[in-house]
Amino acid sequence: MPTTKIFAVFYTEQIYYLPQFLPVANELQKRNLKYLFVFKESAKRDIFNQNEDIINICKKESIPYQIGTKGLENTEIEYLISGNSLPSTDISYKKSVFIAHGIGTKTGNFSEDKNIYDIRFVEGEFRLKKLKELYPQSKTLLNNVGFSKLDSVLALTEKEIINLKKEYGLDPKKKTILYAPTFYPSSIENMGNKFPEEFSDYNIIVKAHHYTYLRKRYKAQRKKLNKWKKYSNVYFAEFEDYNISPFYAISDILISDESSVVFEFAALDKPVILNRFIKLRLSYRLFGKHKLKKRMESSMDQFRNIGENVNKYKDLKKVVDTEIQNPERYKARRAECTYEIIGPVDGKVSVRMVNILEQESALYS
Repeated sequence: MPTTKIFAVFYTEQIYYLPQFLPVANELQKRNLKYLFVFKESAKRDIFNQNEDIINICKKESIPYQIGTKGLENTEIEYLISGNSLPSTDISYKKSVFIAHGIGTKTGNFSEDKNIYDIRFVEGEFRLKKLKELYPQSKTLLNNVGFSKLDSVLALTEKEIINLKKEYGLDPKKKTILYAPTFYPSSIENMGNKFPEEFSDYNIIVKAHHYTYLRKRYKAQRKKLNKWKKYSNVYFAEFEDYNISPFYAISDILISDESSVVFEFAALDKPVILNRFIKLRLSYRLFGKHKLKKRMESSMDQFRNIGENVNKYKDLKKVVDTEIQNPERYKARRAECTYEIIGPVDGKVSVRMVNILEQESALYS
């Protein structure tokens, strides 16, 4: 049986990793370097089966894919690229690459298990310095290249942005709020049932986290979100709207909580609001704040002043109005934080990534 050669396999645990990987895949395609997206088979009990939806998305967007690793045993793979833990798989590859699927305030991106990768693409000087301090003996090749997801936002033309606004039915006379909370710890449960009505002078795009759509335990969140669908000023992103990047381009302000989208959106020099009125699970409330601290990365706290922090829902409208009227208020702080935890924002992050992959490939081929 002849051996198939693939330059890069993107091992993709969840569909929401795609926006970070797609700009890199597009750059590979420009250079005629073969790639494949391999999706992890859904195995968790507390999750709705998503494979059918993934297949439909990949077919619609002409993304080369397969579910699971079966059939790759006789494939010569240059790079296995992942956005979380290095997968346990029987397929062989020459080198492993880590591209984080988000910036985030959680501890995962600083964990020691990432040192198993051969190459790690890093976002910003802060993370680069901290990783070197934490793991001075690590053999992982670190490269501060920036955050590839934003390449697709910066690539949009003014005409394409106008067309997107029409596609999503946004009122051109209104400013647009993007509400993009994470699944946990989230502010969804403590948002007002009549949130769209109370913000009727704005377009609102509601883009929940992937797990809010899929995991059974977040049915209360889905119930709250479904109350907002009926409002005419709301575009409600469904599961197939997995890519948040177009919403970045057409929105004027972001409201979120503990999601990495805060830093991604701010890197585009737009105002962000951090909801601090998050709902904690019973176990977190019973056993104190130490459990939450263990989940969250404390060193990221210094970047929370990238925008206004709101502690109560009743104060949110006033803060949104103020930030919309004065979008330059946090401009300097946004630039500082972006340098530290996003890195270069020039639309060429994926170019730098592929340059490095080609250079490294040439060294050991």
